[in-house]
Amino acid sequence: MENDFDLLDSLQLSEQQKEHIRSWINQTLTYEPRIGILGKTGVGKSSLCNALFGSDIAGVSHVESCTRKVQEITVKIGTGSIKLVDLPGIGESKDRDREYQKLYSKLLPDLDVVLWILKADDRAFVPEEEFYHNIAKPYLKQGTPFIVVLNQVDKVEPFREWNEEDCQPGRQQQENIDKKQKAIVEKLNAEAQKLKIKPIAVIPVSATEQYNLASLVEAITAALPREKKAPFVDKVKEKHRSPRAQKEAEQGFFEVLGEEIGAAVARTPGRMIGRAIGKVADTLGKKLLKKFFKW
Repeated sequence: MENDFDLLDSLQLSEQQKEHIRSWINQTLTYEPRIGILGKTGVGKSSLCNALFGSDIAGVSHVESCTRKVQEITVKIGTGSIKLVDLPGIGESKDRDREYQKLYSKLLPDLDVVLWILKADDRAFVPEEEFYHNIAKPYLKQGTPFIVVLNQVDKVEPFREWNEEDCQPGRQQQENIDKKQKAIVEKLNAEAQKLKIKPIAVIPVSATEQYNLASLVEAITAALPREKKAPFVDKVKEKHRSPRAQKEAEQGFFEVLGEEIGAAVARTPGRMIGRAIGKVADTLGKKLLKKFFKW
């Protein structure tokens, strides 16, 4: 990888500055994404994680629904890894709200994104709504990204319409899925406006049928900070890694790399070469992404 950094010579940086940039690049590209998985028993947490990351993740949700422990599962994928954090708190008694508020105040700030999984054929989401108002809402305002995953849409009525060959919903089934998605979006985003935060994405999927998972990956990628997009996209199963997600991950890395190089150059007296920084960041970024990642 040393030859790749020869590009920095054109910026006349000191060896100390070059080493700082090398260290930052290595930490960024080998970063282990931390993803919170939230949902009551039966919503398909394990199957969703398996579908997204292509690994047998037996640990997620294979505990009693009343557990108050946080499960952290490190999934090795290629030369890197991703950490899945199975969060407790859905479908329990109100008496534990205070306990979970303390737990989440420590846990949520360290998560890159939270996937809140709902079961699409549930008629009501009373426990989820209570959890949202009592526990989740304060951390949304603090900036923790939440994405609602409407899972098991293949079970939405009329479920016999599901096209098993193409893994697609039938006409009436699609209309019902759209209605449920719209109802959740309207309710959550009315709250989001009150909190003055970004709208919360609601993505309908079927993990077992591998349906619409690329859209979920795109939503997660969009929600992540720029420097964390590429390490996440790299861990996703190839069939769900869309060109749109890849492009956003690449662009995010190029931008933060340019800013990091620019910060180093700014500390060098008399250096005013913004266009050169952009060229170096773009060329170096492309080489490094190709070397570190499989896409």
